Amino acid sequence: MEFPFAFDKIAAGGSIIGRTDEIGAIVATLEKGGHGLAVYGEARSGKETIVTEALEQFRARGNALIICEIDLFNIRSADGFAALWRERMKECAAEVNRGVLLPFEISIDEIAGSKIFDLPEIIAGEAGKQMVVYFKEFQNLLRFEDEQFRLEDFDRAWSRHRHVNYLLTGSFVNAMKSIFEERRCFYGLCRTLELQPLDKKTVCEYIRSTFLNFGRVIEMEEAMAIFEIASGNMWYVKQLCAFCYAMPAGYVNRKIVNQARDTLLAIHVPRFKQSLLDLTGNQINLLHAIVDGVRKLSSAEMMERYRLNSSANVFRVKDALQKKEVITFDVEENARIIDPLFEYWLRNYYFA
Repeated sequence: MEFPFAFDKIAAGGSIIGRTDEIGAIVATLEKGGHGLAVYGEARSGKETIVTEALEQFRARGNALIICEIDLFNIRSADGFAALWRERMKECAAEVNRGVLLPFEISIDEIAGSKIFDLPEIIAGEAGKQMVVYFKEFQNLLRFEDEQFRLEDFDRAWSRHRHVNYLLTGSFVNAMKSIFEERRCFYGLCRTLELQPLDKKTVCEYIRSTFLNFGRVIEMEEAMAIFEIASGNMWYVKQLCAFCYAMPAGYVNRKIVNQARDTLLAIHVPRFKQSLLDLTGNQINLLHAIVDGVRKLSSAEMMERYRLNSSANVFRVKDALQKKEVITFDVEENARIIDPLFEYWLRNYYFA
């Protein structure tokens, strides 16, 4: 039996909610050889969904692709990255040579140093096909920059490539901003796309129509309540809706929504409490100010009210919270808490 509101796997095809523009941006990138797109947003915000869908749409147009997927989540060193890179390149070369009468030969293990970054271009050129190198958790490369590996080496190699596209995704928003906006790596080669929450109308229509398709009724007011709790984050939205659907009632009222909210918080609050244990008193005070909607975090009134001592201290606290990926800032320097459910819990429970 089909189960609605699946949140344990990526969405595909008709089950994708919105994101048309984002998927279109990836497809447009694939149409230009040598170009790339860096997509970032908090964990489970839909990055893998839109990349997978864009690749499917591009293939459906008759484009032959070699896709090399590299997940850096558990890579902890430059040596580990080099080993993974070589392994994936060997797999791509084997795929290209499969069923070919005259396979090409390349001694991948004999290529040393930064020259290994040219392997995608070599393989794609030999195959006469376009290659897409798809990185997951790309920001992890920052963890092991040293004399063996530098992002600048990757940058220089990429600038020589004409048959390779790069799709780079990352769940650490500030680390990705550091690479592309502060250090300006891959400038002119890679555009950036920060995923934003879906708009209220799109999410609420999805909630109402999906419940209706499965024989349940939910009014717009309750759908909006679900949206507000999750701040448009579809992973949390689907969890809330799944909990509502699991309750034996044909009509989803506010009591059921509140029960679903309590269940969701019961699952995630231990993680939030652990996050607070890792913060200092000043860092928690600054979070309080952000939750209260304070814009001028270094104003004298704000520092006195939230016991933050000095503007220099505020700067240090902001920097620490950014490095811990708890908060981020938009182009107008307005702060927000990255995890929307964490912010909801802080506002309605911890600081209430």
